[in-house]
Amino acid sequence: MNVTGTHGELQTRGWAIVEGIESSADLLELGMALGYPVPSPNGEMVKEIRITKEEKAMPGSQSALYGTGPFPLHTDTVFWPTPVRYVILRGYGDTRRPTTLMSFSEMLRRCGAGAAAMAANSIWTVREGSRRFFCSLKFRLGGLVGWRYDADLMSPANHAAIAIRQMFEPIAKGEVTDRIFWSGNTALVLSNWQVLHGRGPEPSDEGPRIVERLYVR
Repeated sequence: MNVTGTHGELQTRGWAIVEGIESSADLLELGMALGYPVPSPNGEMVKEIRITKEEKAMPGSQSALYGTGPFPLHTDTVFWPTPVRYVILRGYGDTRRPTTLMSFSEMLRRCGAGAAAMAANSIWTVREGSRRFFCSLKFRLGGLVGWRYDADLMSPANHAAIAIRQMFEPIAKGEVTDRIFWSGNTALVLSNWQVLHGRGPEPSDEGPRIVERLYVR
């Protein structure tokens, strides 16, 4: 599988659409072409994500917090020391509900002058169960710069973080720059270090919607 063009789009835009992905096996092959697939926290390599009502959702999950409604913009795996680099999604079923996207650069631009420096200087507490660690929104690995943000899993630990959260929250729950509507043979590849993603509002009489997700280092 040739992903040369995909790498270019990920570097310039932060996300790419790949055609011809018709199964979870295709999704895994795409992941191996981009890097090293790693399991989700529950141990599944390709995880199925379904629309779930609050009362039936796993405690602490986004479905438990938001039910069948939209999800705010966020980074996946903020509770890992270094968040996973790529998130690959493939959807089928009732595909009227979009995946929403916004780059960190656009988020910071909307916050105004000085927001990027303030975000880099912010300190946050990340909790997963009984485990806790401190981090900034900005991190570096192997000469590359990445960003992380999830308001549901990260708590401000200094004044800069408090200010950034007040700026980010209305944007994360408001209008986005990109919406991706699925078809049965496409996959969305996200640079999880550069692009925030969420889930759009519920359409009327929504049927079963299944999204397959693969993490790639």
